[in-house]
Amino acid sequence: MSPRAVSGGPKYAASGDGSADEGDPRWVVSLKSLTGASSVSSERLDVAKCVFILLVCAGHLCEPFYKIQNKPTQAFMHVIYGFHVPAFVLISGYVSGDLNAKRRRALIGGIVAPFLILHVLFSVSYTKMFCEGEKFDAFEADPGSVADGRPRCELVNHWALLDKDHGAWDGWDRWTFAYPFAQLWYLVSLFTKRIWRPFALEMRWTLLLHVVLGLAIGYTTIGRFLSLHRSTVHMPYFLCGYLMKKHKCFFPEAKTVLAKTLAYGGLVVVLGAALVATYKYNLRVEYWFQSDPHDAVYGEYWAYGCVFQLALYAWTFFSMAVAFALIPGPRAVGVIYPGEDDDGETAGLLLGSGSLSVNVMKNKTTRRVGRYGRERDQTSFKARFYLRLAKWGSRTLYPFVLHIAVFMLLAKYTDWYEITWHKAGGNWEVTARFLLTLLISVATVVLLSLKPTVGAFRWLLEPSVGALYSPEMQKC
Repeated sequence: MSPRAVSGGPKYAASGDGSADEGDPRWVVSLKSLTGASSVSSERLDVAKCVFILLVCAGHLCEPFYKIQNKPTQAFMHVIYGFHVPAFVLISGYVSGDLNAKRRRALIGGIVAPFLILHVLFSVSYTKMFCEGEKFDAFEADPGSVADGRPRCELVNHWALLDKDHGAWDGWDRWTFAYPFAQLWYLVSLFTKRIWRPFALEMRWTLLLHVVLGLAIGYTTIGRFLSLHRSTVHMPYFLCGYLMKKHKCFFPEAKTVLAKTLAYGGLVVVLGAALVATYKYNLRVEYWFQSDPHDAVYGEYWAYGCVFQLALYAWTFFSMAVAFALIPGPRAVGVIYPGEDDDGETAGLLLGSGSLSVNVMKNKTTRRVGRYGRERDQTSFKARFYLRLAKWGSRTLYPFVLHIAVFMLLAKYTDWYEITWHKAGGNWEVTARFLLTLLISVATVVLLSLKPTVGAFRWLLEPSVGALYSPEMQKC
């Protein structure tokens, strides 16, 4: 979808339900009419983020059991890795705005500064915990000489969070920021996509062009350097999210009986495909990571990498549509807003600029306090729980960054993952440990999303960088 196509399309009057809007091309209007897609409320978007960050945390904490070939873990990871990270990228594109002076400063304070600080802290800590020590040296010299020996830099059996050649701390002269530590790749990738987006939107057929780039990047050797491979592959999701906001056309929730039937049918397809991929074909989960060259991922079939990547794009969008359809909006769970008429949007910051939205705002006699409906105003547990999930979802930066610290502490100072060194993946104890780890993941996300946690780590994840700018610039 190009700016030229948008500006050249037919004009339509703005509509509060998003069925047609001024400047929308005809195919977008048809899509809205067919699916009922419209803009999305802040609450629903943040509930989705809460769900997805839970899946991210569960995927990482459970991955050690996949590394020793536990089949239930492998099936679970095939389900979630098909959509949860691309969905996060798409949401990031949806909520991103123009890079004005305030947002440029936010990029420095909210992405660049945390990455630089956290990359050093994580890399040094991980190296000291899992890469240094006499037992590692003895194990490398003679694996049989140390009873509890471990390969250098592996925190669990067959898995390390960093490359010991590129990521391990060995002094500033042999260490680099070019290979982000573990989950920090997302911060680097998000910065790249935010900077590139204005250029991308000036191009004709920009979505198609960036899909082609995503298919072609696998034939290069860029790999994980500055997360450029992932940034290129994920750029279509980011642009799609931004264009969805522009045209008020987000994935619709399943409201009607037919829509719910299709959504649950799609869920059955996703689950069934994961089971087939795991138990019949034993497909590797690494196919979903989309971070390495085709020859490293597909081996002798590397020449067909573009075909495989195109299939991943198609499956990812299908899976995302199913996931978002199953996440209800606030009205569907009974959220009420005392003092506000039923025609009001559930998120003022996402109101459109059309005439209807303006009239709605003019007709309001009472303005809602805060970003969401208030939990204490709700009459049902479902509505209160929904709003609580939304508030946790608005703080996803904290569990996203800090859950890896929890993972490292579990691996180093408890015996939780010792089973990966002593049991085969098919053992029932490994499966039981995987199921219990899912519960630990829920507890971890909840704990890291609470206000006390946010307050304790705000200085680290959202550092103040105002001193870098003149007072005049900060007024912009």
